[in-house]
Amino acid sequence: MQKITFKGLTQRVIDKNVGFFKVRPKRSEFHCRSWFGKQLRRLCDITALHGYSQIVRDGYSALERSVWFCAVVASTISAIALLMISWSWTVETPTVTVTETTNYPTWNFPFPAVTVCNLNKISATAALQRARTMRRPGNMTAEELSDMFRLFLHVSGLGQADPAQYKRLHDIMLTNNLEIPQLMGEFTPPCGTLLERCMWKGTQWRCDNLFQVVNSTEGLCCSFNYYGLLQDNYPKKITVSVPRDPRRVMASGYQTGLSVLLQPFAEDYHSTDVASYGFKLMIHNSYDYPDNDAEIKIVLAGTESFVTLTPTATYATEDALSFEPSVRNCYGRTERVLSVLQRYSYVNCMVECRAATIYAKCGCIPYHLPNNGSLRNCEMKDMECVVRARDRYQTAVPAMNGSVERISYRSIAPPCGCLPGCDKVQYPSQMVTGVMNRSFSFNALSFFKDIQLKNQSLVHIFLADLTATHFRMDIYQDSLGVLASFGGILGLFLGFSIITGFEVIYFFTIRLLFDAITKKNGKRNASSEGHD
Repeated sequence: MQKITFKGLTQRVIDKNVGFFKVRPKRSEFHCRSWFGKQLRRLCDITALHGYSQIVRDGYSALERSVWFCAVVASTISAIALLMISWSWTVETPTVTVTETTNYPTWNFPFPAVTVCNLNKISATAALQRARTMRRPGNMTAEELSDMFRLFLHVSGLGQADPAQYKRLHDIMLTNNLEIPQLMGEFTPPCGTLLERCMWKGTQWRCDNLFQVVNSTEGLCCSFNYYGLLQDNYPKKITVSVPRDPRRVMASGYQTGLSVLLQPFAEDYHSTDVASYGFKLMIHNSYDYPDNDAEIKIVLAGTESFVTLTPTATYATEDALSFEPSVRNCYGRTERVLSVLQRYSYVNCMVECRAATIYAKCGCIPYHLPNNGSLRNCEMKDMECVVRARDRYQTAVPAMNGSVERISYRSIAPPCGCLPGCDKVQYPSQMVTGVMNRSFSFNALSFFKDIQLKNQSLVHIFLADLTATHFRMDIYQDSLGVLASFGGILGLFLGFSIITGFEVIYFFTIRLLFDAITKKNGKRNASSEGHD
């Protein structure tokens, strides 16, 4: 065997018989490992981390040290697993909504919009009068044409598609140069006759000073305190007296809210979607389009109804608004602009989405959906397409009514990019109804002066309490919360703290410097003693 020496600290012995290199470790490697093991043992001996001192304690057998080693490893794995779970919760749930107070003053909320719709969608008298003045086929009577006007209501889900009748009515309307929105404006019972008396906060008002004609998913209705339009529909002579912002109330009780006496004109009924005489109330936010997701109450003819409101509000903090809308899953009021309606809300965005969806399908907008005038209104020739595709605009989520499985709101893209509003006010309500009998009543006699009560309905809408629930949407955990959560988990399972972290850094970095200084001073002292 031949021995060959290379420069350096490594010696390699070449065995000519077997032909391989046998490597002997460097002396510096032995020194590094020895120093690292020594520092690790010192760290485990003095650290406050749970169980580490037991692993290196003198007097323990190898089995005991193994038991403690397994316990430390199990605690470490558990801590890491919980840290991952805690972090995933923080990432998947960036915001959380909590109850801030249940004693929030109700006068900080605007009074809701109250939209009154007659269950009778078409006035029999107005329909017959219009039919008599229209040019029609020789074999068709005015009464038959008046009955055909019920086909207008098929956009609301009433009736089945009848292409032959649609074409026939379309030809008649084309001959008379008429459109559906124009006729529905004539046929809808006017607000002036629908609303007989109005009282607001204990003071009697002219009803046309409080209510305006608005479009809704129920057709043309009369709405109080509605500010969702870019331009209101009040008479020009009273526009200056209409408040610029939604009205509010400073008290509770039916005497301090809105009271309306309604005239159903039961003898003038032509077409309804409910088998009854009366009205449909839609209670909603003042800036939301009157839609079917509002608080809806049916007020029957000849009754007096008391509708109590218990509003709730939700607002988002600045920290929550600092996230992207897709992360916090909501939009602020000014983060998105709608094409027709004045202010962004989830209701307004979805109703415009349904209008856009049906327009993309049929090339027109039904008369009961919002339209800024730039898109074509649906005619009778479009009715077949509209009726067959009505699931696209009658459901809350367009074109997603066929699934019975639970759908996570994060698993699909929101329709038309619509997200809930970060700030919103809701008006949960309850209604108590009784048969109206004014024979023994002594209050508000002037309210019923010169009115012969027959089938009228009286409805009171008011706040039930002076306080309400206020919710706050905030971030799930800020940096301090994450630190506290992680610190709690590490402290519980490992006994970890900031000081123990510093100990680890100290023993493997700073301690090396001090050891070098100590060793250098020791050599200097030894050298000086040698000279002496």
